[in-house]
Amino acid sequence: MFRVNNKPVIDKGIISFSHNRYESRSLADKFALEKARREIAQKKKGVSHLILRAEDDAIDRLKFLFPVHGIPIMCYALGNLLMSSLKEIVVVGSTEVKIILEHFLNVVDTRGKKVMFVHEDPDNLMLINTLILGRNQLSLAANELVLFQPGDLPFMYDMEGVLRDKDLKNHNLILWLNSRQAMFPHFKENPASEFVGRNYHYRVIAEKAKQLHDVKEPNVYPINLSAIEDDIIELLHQTRKDGKILNAGLSKALRSPGRMLMLLPVLAKHFRKFDSDLKQFRLDDDFKFGAHLKNFNQGTSILLDTPFIAKFNDDPAFVSDVDALEDWEDFESLVHYAEERHGRDGLAAIHPFGKELLRFKEQAMPKLQKLIPMYADFKGYLNQLYRSMEMQYVPFDESGRYDTPNLHTPQIETAYRWYADKTQHFAQRIA
Repeated sequence: MFRVNNKPVIDKGIISFSHNRYESRSLADKFALEKARREIAQKKKGVSHLILRAEDDAIDRLKFLFPVHGIPIMCYALGNLLMSSLKEIVVVGSTEVKIILEHFLNVVDTRGKKVMFVHEDPDNLMLINTLILGRNQLSLAANELVLFQPGDLPFMYDMEGVLRDKDLKNHNLILWLNSRQAMFPHFKENPASEFVGRNYHYRVIAEKAKQLHDVKEPNVYPINLSAIEDDIIELLHQTRKDGKILNAGLSKALRSPGRMLMLLPVLAKHFRKFDSDLKQFRLDDDFKFGAHLKNFNQGTSILLDTPFIAKFNDDPAFVSDVDALEDWEDFESLVHYAEERHGRDGLAAIHPFGKELLRFKEQAMPKLQKLIPMYADFKGYLNQLYRSMEMQYVPFDESGRYDTPNLHTPQIETAYRWYADKTQHFAQRIA
């Protein structure tokens, strides 16, 4: 149906350290607390006290600025990209992001890459505008995909499978779905092996492999920006978490009668077969949206009017973003655990850019404590944030020592062993 011949690799990337803001701190806290209370009442596996920005904050509560082991999350994400085969990287963010970026590159260098910064637009923080801001800094060919990703994935350092994916040549958008079964194949018999706790709201049946996957929305987007309509990008982004993607797609298709006509057989198969096929795997299931993988790929390609494919990601680092206080704790505990075993260089044992990150911490963070308000007293700032979010504890005691219930869970030991092994193999591969 579609024929494209794209470049076989991605060498340009846009990383977003920008995020939407609520009109007031009270509205942001209301949303975060209601969500957390609801998840607690429903006994959800992944309770999240979200880290949200607000327009009236004296200190910008931008999650990418939060330090893990005294190093901003954004620096981990930047280090991941500097280790990749990307040649050009556009960073979108605030003035504080720019300050940290400059200090970071002064310490670790660009590794021969072209790194550009563009200010976010505080009056238009929609995803599509962030993408456009990044795209305008790049010279992209019509047959070239770019990598877009948010900057809250501190340990997603193994990028080459995405940048050199064999499907890049023949598809203009690839969704790397985070599959629970692919990332944590033994979670049923060994719950501690699932060291990233998330709620998986989507179901995908891979008919060829006869497998059911519980999935979450992706965090990396290989995309041909010249081939995907702007309204579709924003539509997919807005509905990615609430399960209304089918309704959004139908709304778009109804405005394009030709596409709607082509979609009818796909929709007919979905409504005729999915629920009954799902019962072959589970008699009772609670989910927001589900589909057969082949049918989903076909329907989305029609909707986008361009070749599309969804794939299952098996690397837990791709789902382990930092949206909430619980996520921040996962990484703070992980590095703390590694340091207990390896001393001051513990981070280097679990992250291949660890030595450079520690050097940045030593050389630049004392200066940044005077330039970035959040860092003047981050431990006190975070303790107060925990109290305002009705957490039952604070992460730092009066002496500034980190200790939370999270630190003493078997999942942290599992995460440490997984990342230590991954880092060792990664270092051998790129040596």
